[in-house]
Amino acid sequence: MPGKRVRRHISQLSEFERGLIIGMKTAGWSTRRVAGQVYRSEYAVRNCWEQWTREGTHARKTRSGATRKITRREDRGIVRQVFVNPTVTR
Repeated sequence: MPGKRVRRHISQLSEFERGLIIGMKTAGWSTRRVAGQVYRSEYAVRNCWEQWTREGTHARKTRSGATRKITRREDRGIVRQVFVNPTVTR
């Protein structure tokens, strides 16, 4: 439908969107206007702007948790082997 706004509720802001938000807020746009322009919630825009003003960066923070023991390439190889021979154990 033309003109219908699509909201992305679950996905995170991309680096491009973060840059747009910072640029628009720096230019003096209101949070509501920026949120409408990038099709995100005012809450997401406000959080992005607060991080920029507090830390001076808009990059995502590193996540805590265990480090990966195998690479994503090795993961794909394991999945491929399952299709080749499904009776083999892990």
